Amino acid sequence: MSDTLKNKVFCVTGAASGIGLATMKTLLARQALVSIADLNEASLDVVYDSLERSQKGRTFKKALDVADREQVRNFLEQTKSHFGRVDGIVNSAGICGRFMGTREVWEIPSTEYDLVMDVNVRGTFNFLAESLKPGFLEANASIVNIGSTASQRGIKNGAPYSTSKHAVVGLTKSVAQEVGPRGIRVNIVLPGTIDTPMLHATEAGFKKAGTTLPRPTSSRPIPRRGDVSEVANVVVFLLGSESSFVTGGVYNVDGGANS
Repeated sequence: MSDTLKNKVFCVTGAASGIGLATMKTLLARQALVSIADLNEASLDVVYDSLERSQKGRTFKKALDVADREQVRNFLEQTKSHFGRVDGIVNSAGICGRFMGTREVWEIPSTEYDLVMDVNVRGTFNFLAESLKPGFLEANASIVNIGSTASQRGIKNGAPYSTSKHAVVGLTKSVAQEVGPRGIRVNIVLPGTIDTPMLHATEAGFKKAGTTLPRPTSSRPIPRRGDVSEVANVVVFLLGSESSFVTGGVYNVDGGANS
């Protein structure tokens, strides 16, 4: 793979763990510059401290609540001030919620629904709305949103999460139409059962309810869990010029779970 990402600048949210962390590592390996954000400042500091000295020089970090549009605006402005440009964004921050797999829809309080929608939908919207203001991103910029297999189907006892992930698909497709004429691309990746801290938390919720995750990996065409690097590789492909004619796309990285 060519070094089309070398010295380009990418913002990655949810970078303290899981897919966001794997994406950050893959971008650094491709000689990109990264601006990383996460709500968990302590974990973000651990990630930064673990980097090699040369990588630290190519990394900017900031604790951030993606649901707060002013914080998002400040983060983007600080990134551009630090590196001089922004070439793309990976909206990886997301949550399943506290009751994933454990409560029927009528048992879920409005505060829980609001929390999941704020992080998963509003957070993505905030980054799109602030970064896509004319003149902010570089020409031929690329944005990749992270959805889920739940973006294409329902999840019993997981209505807020599935709703939020469906919404991000619509957001992606709509915005892709708006900014395509400016040369900016917007796509979404839908990970399946990927070995992440979020998956472990989700499994704990289902176990608490006396159930298991729907559609076990053994029933899928590729009967195993995915690795975060397998998602990051698709994300980074969509960020680079190798995918220059791709926008508004929905990419399943799920071992065929939604096939």
